[in-house]
Amino acid sequence: MRTTKLMYIWAKCLGVAGTFAAVHMGVNAQQLKTRSVPLTQAEMHARVEALYDFHPSKLTDAERSKKSAEMDHFWGEAKGDTARTLPLLRVELRDAPQGSFFLTDGSELLLSLSKTSEDKQLAADALARTDLRDTQSRTYFFTVHDLACDGVNTTAAALHILDNPTFRVSVPQHAMTLDQRMALMYILLSMKDDSWVKPAAERFAVEKNVDGKIALVNAFFYEQTDSADAELRKIASDNSQPDAVRKKAQEFLNDAHKAASNWIPVMGTVAGIREQRRQRLRAVSDEAVDDVETMTGKIVQLRAKGKT
Repeated sequence: MRTTKLMYIWAKCLGVAGTFAAVHMGVNAQQLKTRSVPLTQAEMHARVEALYDFHPSKLTDAERSKKSAEMDHFWGEAKGDTARTLPLLRVELRDAPQGSFFLTDGSELLLSLSKTSEDKQLAADALARTDLRDTQSRTYFFTVHDLACDGVNTTAAALHILDNPTFRVSVPQHAMTLDQRMALMYILLSMKDDSWVKPAAERFAVEKNVDGKIALVNAFFYEQTDSADAELRKIASDNSQPDAVRKKAQEFLNDAHKAASNWIPVMGTVAGIREQRRQRLRAVSDEAVDDVETMTGKIVQLRAKGKT
């Protein structure tokens, strides 16, 4: 544990107002939240701790407005001297504690300052540790979805959606709402490969919510790879699973079997159609969902006949 962190706890125990940095640097909390660009990692850490010492879901509208102004000030400073602030910001995002609102706001800040693949991955990893109660589902989904479309491994951030059973994303321009199942599928299938299957299987093993399990079953089917098929077969034959989950897995397996029995000529290759589907998933719309259904059906047909 950092020395400054211990000073923070000590100050709290004594009932001293402000943050640990106020004790250490001789400034009050408000000054710390709005002072100039941090020059060292210690100063950046103190700034982040003082500024992001809250959860939006627990604040009043007035308190949120005040916090928003303070964060805007911080963003302005960071954007004014990226050469100095970016390295410090990266360290804070890696070290931020689980559930800190800085994981959400800091990730957005990082993505606004840098477009490198390394920073996009750092942002995705940080978002996977956010408290979803403090994050708008729509903002979270579209940020993670965009990263997936850019080739970032967003597996952890996608599976984090399962931590909120009521996760919903409104897409008013298309008069549609993505539920947890659709949001999960959209992000996972937008990735370039099926590297998400193993972590998803591990999550399935510990998932308690039936809807969450079915969302994973759905994703396994739509992935249409050998590793995903193996998970479906395993789930369908596992008598310890809830009936609804086993039945859903078996339904998908039956659909694939029927495809082999009712061959319909399909133009293209599995790899080609899979990439077309991934590109189509860049659009979040009911039309895109319909096209993905059609493309997945074609992949099922080709795979049923051993085509690649």
